[in-house]
Amino acid sequence: MTLRVVADENMPNVDAWFAPISSTIVRKPGRSLTSSDLRDADILLVRSVTQVNEALLAGTNVKFVGSATIGTDHVDQPYLNQQKIPFHFAPGCNAQSVADWLLSVLSRLHLDADLDWWNKTIAIIGVGNVGRKVVASLNRFGCNLLLCDPLKHEQGLLPEHCDLNTVLKSADVVCFHTPHTRTSDYPTHGLLDADRLSLMKPGAWLINAGRGPVFQYQPLLEAARAGSVNLVLDVWPNEPSVEQELLDHVHLASPHVAGYSLEGKYKGTEMLAQAVSSEFHLNLTAQVAPPKIVPIDAQLYRQEDVRRWASELVLHVYDPARDTVALRASVLNGVVSAATFDELRKHYPERRELASVPVINVDSELEAWLARFGFVCQ
Repeated sequence: MTLRVVADENMPNVDAWFAPISSTIVRKPGRSLTSSDLRDADILLVRSVTQVNEALLAGTNVKFVGSATIGTDHVDQPYLNQQKIPFHFAPGCNAQSVADWLLSVLSRLHLDADLDWWNKTIAIIGVGNVGRKVVASLNRFGCNLLLCDPLKHEQGLLPEHCDLNTVLKSADVVCFHTPHTRTSDYPTHGLLDADRLSLMKPGAWLINAGRGPVFQYQPLLEAARAGSVNLVLDVWPNEPSVEQELLDHVHLASPHVAGYSLEGKYKGTEMLAQAVSSEFHLNLTAQVAPPKIVPIDAQLYRQEDVRRWASELVLHVYDPARDTVALRASVLNGVVSAATFDELRKHYPERRELASVPVINVDSELEAWLARFGFVCQ
């Protein structure tokens, strides 16, 4: 069997994985995809910017939908079930990427805001695939963690669960890693409102790398303007548009790229290729691995304080300050437009996960600290 594939143009390695089992592979911009683009397609491969629903699929021959993402709020799964169209996504594919993004954010805040985050109380809101990776990363530093995920608690998977109001009152740093849901038992749409923002410690750090609409725009803007919270945002309430009035009050900002590591992207495509192979009983033989990296010489970044030294090495791999500069430079007439936001994501520089980056010329004290970040020291 050979299949006709239409894929988001930003998915890597589609040809490498799917060419052996496909007659055609067509790449399209994900946000502007239409049903006419899918008229002859058997396989549709998307990312989070494509709304997959009846309007897109009606009248097409699509027999399989795959999303190379960890979220599914952009996919009308009841419609796919009704049409008997198999759907697969890639839970966990970029979870380590998001955890590494957070470590880079904390490293930048350590250097710029003198934040000794390893000594702080950090709340993780949403303990799914991403949240668990974040917890594992922060546990290596001995952070005092507060975990909030009522669904996981109800399922008996998170006995240490704390309710949302309690963690907001208690935490110095609050990290959101929730999906965007409207109809579940614990909907997250607009979850962070004015009342909940008022519970947070004055000057606490609020970080969102989950979904933008979990935060209510106006209360968030007012809290940021008042300086009652410090903001780090990778996702935005009105995404893909970003208003300058909010952006101006965000310490670190990025265009929904926390999960954009090369390793995460590679894994997402691989997971969909495996799913297609299973659904259509195909023999999949491709193997695609990320390229190896030239080691970093630790001595080039030497600092007297080992924690600042480690932060410099983390930021060599990825510095969120660069994304902040790029996003602010993209403002036109008071807004980063949806088209510009998508362009920033489409042309995003290659980023690697910390565990893929070897470090040389490391002394024993630094090596112990780098190991907590996931670095491999040679």
